[in-house]
Amino acid sequence: MTAVILINWNGAADTIDCLESLDRAEGEFFVVVADNGSTDNSVEVLAPLCENLKNHPIHLLKLDKNYGFAGGNNRAVKFAMKYNPESIMLLNNDTVVDSQFLLRLLDFSQKNVEYRVLSPCINYYYDKSLVWSCGGRLIFGSRKSYYRDVKYSDICNNAFLNISFVSGCALFCFPEILQNDGSLFTERFFFGEEDYEFSLRMREKKVKMACVTDSVIYHKVASSQKNTNDTYNIGRYYMYYLGRLISARLHYHNLQFQLIRVLTVLSSVSYFYRLSGSLKKAISIEKRLMKDSLVKDSIGYEEFQSLMIDKNYFE
Repeated sequence: MTAVILINWNGAADTIDCLESLDRAEGEFFVVVADNGSTDNSVEVLAPLCENLKNHPIHLLKLDKNYGFAGGNNRAVKFAMKYNPESIMLLNNDTVVDSQFLLRLLDFSQKNVEYRVLSPCINYYYDKSLVWSCGGRLIFGSRKSYYRDVKYSDICNNAFLNISFVSGCALFCFPEILQNDGSLFTERFFFGEEDYEFSLRMREKKVKMACVTDSVIYHKVASSQKNTNDTYNIGRYYMYYLGRLISARLHYHNLQFQLIRVLTVLSSVSYFYRLSGSLKKAISIEKRLMKDSLVKDSIGYEEFQSLMIDKNYFE
């Protein structure tokens, strides 16, 4: 049996859509919905639904606070392991699944036992004919998604793709992949880049990963990522670049890491200039990023909050 993991934070409407699609999905699995310290009425809304959907057992796990994406998933996985699942399927709560998605992952895994981490093809929810992600590959100091914005009909003839990067949006694996403490992700990062660090770790351990292209889910990318606030967008890019640099420092040799820092300056300064509208401010942000990449080991909740909303963070 497979444990399907969802994390909810103030997003009951999306979680309901996902759960209803899972209720129609085939295969033997149970669902763990971990509410990550929601501040709205999510628990009250989700509780009766979790009881009323009968095709697959659903456990509602109420966490005492928001542990972030990685922390919430880790706690949900540890809870799920009490039921001894044979495999684990992480899903973003703002996804909707095809009814055959899990069966096709399981079928592939049984025929190709050397692959221990899998991803379905993740298409856009609002244009289901287009691919959002079908995994990707690690490149020097970063990662690149495969077939972003390509028509699904152009790739579906490929039975599977070898990948070295897997998105945390939809990640299938076996319990042997878990770390010694039972966690799946590092909790160095409150939000973002945990899947990049996970992929680096899998590469070091020589774990084979694949995207199974006939297994499909749909991701509401626009609803989860759209934001026109400049402070939010500068902070989001800064957080992603910093998280990637922290991971690079931990997983690359020092000389490689120093080269990655140089390449990051060349690629990121244009983003900061475009978002801030000031070359002086962009250079100032870049200097801070380079300094932080040498001394910081994590991006916790408080810093995440400041990056998202504090207009004076970079002053």
